[in-house]
Parts: sequence; C-alpha cells; structure tokens
Amino acid sequence: MTMDDPTAIRLTGHTAACPATREAYDALRGYLDDARRALRGDPDADEIVRDLEAAVGDRLAPGGDPVTGARMTAILAELGPVRPAHPAPAEVGGAVRGRFWCRISEGGWFGGVCLGLAAYGGFRVDWVRTVVLLLTLVTGGLLAVAYLVGLLVLPVVPTVADYERRRDAPRPG
Repeated sequence: MTMDDPTAIRLTGHTAACPATREAYDALRGYLDDARRALRGDPDADEIVRDLEAAVGDRLAPGGDPVTGARMTAILAELGPVRPAHPAPAEVGGAVRGRFWCRISEGGWFGGVCLGLAAYGGFRVDWVRTVVLLLTLVTGGLLAVAYLVGLLVLPVVPTVADYERRRDAPRPG
C-alpha cells in the first residue's frame, strides 16, 4: 500500500489509485499494521497481507469520490479481524509448560517409554526403540533397569496428540 499524495491510495493488485481521505488512509494503515502483528511468525504473512490489500481494493472505486474514514471502517469491519491460522500456544504469566518426560500408552510396545522419549525429543519412535535395544544389549541389561524405573515413575499420557496439547498448554498455577 502506498499513498503518493494525501488523496490517493494504491493497493496491491490494483493499477489505479483510489481517492481517499486522511482518515480512510489511517484506518487502512492501522488495520494492515494490526494484521502484520497478528501474523508475525506465520510464513504466509506477506501473502495474506497482500490478499487483504487486494480485497480492500476490490471494494473501492477508482476515480470516484474519495473514500471516507467511515466507509473505510465499514469495509474493514466487513473483512473482520485478522487472526493467525496457527495461533501461538496459550500463555499464562508468559510461560507454557513445554516438553516433559512421560510414557505414551497408545502405540507403545512395553509401557510406552520409548514413545514418550520420541515425543519428548521429536524423534522417530522406531529409531528410539532401536537405540534402546542396542544400548540394553551393550550395557548388559543395565538400561533395562532404567527402563523399568521409567515405567514406574513417568506419568502416563494416552496419545501423542494429548502429549502435544499438554506440552503447549499453560503451566498450572
């Protein structure tokens, strides 16, 4: 969006400038700035903002009477507020729970310890199982003792999706 002179707005996807009042320009600028802030971190943010500009331009008539602040506000209200497609995890006091050690029962072979380790580290579960098996053999079964301790002390989470939901949930308190 550019404003070459105080009475014309050029929007992405439109060749003709639309006459507008300063209030209309300020309302549009505020809306697009809010959209950029809301979409911060979204890889498609620039494309979404360009699409918003094009949508506003589709509703304006080039060469007609200048768009007033009230008309621009009505257009922006019609488009609605911009929200990210994948919102950031909910935060309370600025902290989310984050990764935590657990067992995951669904899909687990022997108690779900390896699946929990895979979810914690972001690894493929088959690799974790292979490493645990090899280390158990190499250590003469010592790792099996650690595995049994994990079975006894780690909390159980039903599924990987539940783990991810809890990981991204706010910390209690």
